[in-house]
Amino acid sequence: MVLNGIDIANYQTGIPKMPGDFRIVKATESTSYTNPAMADQIAKAPALLGFYHFASNGDVQAEANHFLATVKPHIGKAMLVLDYEPARPSVAWAKAWLDYVYQKTGVRPVIYMSLAVENAYDWSSVVNAGYGVWIAQYNNYNVVSGYQPRDLYGSLKHWKTAVMFQYTSTGRLPGWNGNLDFDVFYGDEAAWDKYAKATKMVINKSIVQNTITKDGVWTITNEVGTFRPNQKLSIFKYPGLELTGKYYDKGESVKYFGYVSNPQAGYVYIAYRYNSKLIYYVACREIATGRALGTFE
Repeated sequence: MVLNGIDIANYQTGIPKMPGDFRIVKATESTSYTNPAMADQIAKAPALLGFYHFASNGDVQAEANHFLATVKPHIGKAMLVLDYEPARPSVAWAKAWLDYVYQKTGVRPVIYMSLAVENAYDWSSVVNAGYGVWIAQYNNYNVVSGYQPRDLYGSLKHWKTAVMFQYTSTGRLPGWNGNLDFDVFYGDEAAWDKYAKATKMVINKSIVQNTITKDGVWTITNEVGTFRPNQKLSIFKYPGLELTGKYYDKGESVKYFGYVSNPQAGYVYIAYRYNSKLIYYVACREIATGRALGTFE
């Protein structure tokens, strides 16, 4: 299954709600520019939403922070994208931006680039880090009436598959007289949500308290959120110690206030309050691989 949609730049104002499954909107550029039409473009968008930052290869953290501050209300609900089109691409710069956004949000962003740039540079470090690619390639500038996804002319060199493909910048849809960028997403709504939602806990070094057992003192680090297991998980009285006999089933939700790492057990555990006196723990991530055992909101 595929989804069809459009992406919109800052200069495209007044675009009405149009046919399509998703819309990706430009949010920011460099360290200070914000799309003035973004609110209007979001208000008229379908449910599946994405935002992109147009990179300038400036200060990595400053550019990422500007983007995150702008899209903060939508983090965990929308796909996050780095639009990477500098005159002199730097794989290291792009990966640093992607890593920083992932670290801050727990959402793994997608990187947008032309097929030519994907072929010309060694993106293996970005691929190995698990970031998906959104590829742009036009074979001409003829008008395309309605969504008509096509195959790439050529092939990817580093990624096995693309998350999305922008196949024309001269698309036309009823209700809008100008050109539109047409895109196809290779997946369904559930697949889209996986790119939009957090896949790891965000590290926060604020210590809230310690929990003491006969096996030692466990430090609980502050992190507030909701965890949804993707499998049946046991509930512990302590991090990986003393089973309660209770479980959380796949898809259930648990609101947590912190997390604890237990290297001997091999897992990071969320900490949540069972009642006013008890704190219980559920494994949420493998330490060795970083693999999450569910999703974080």
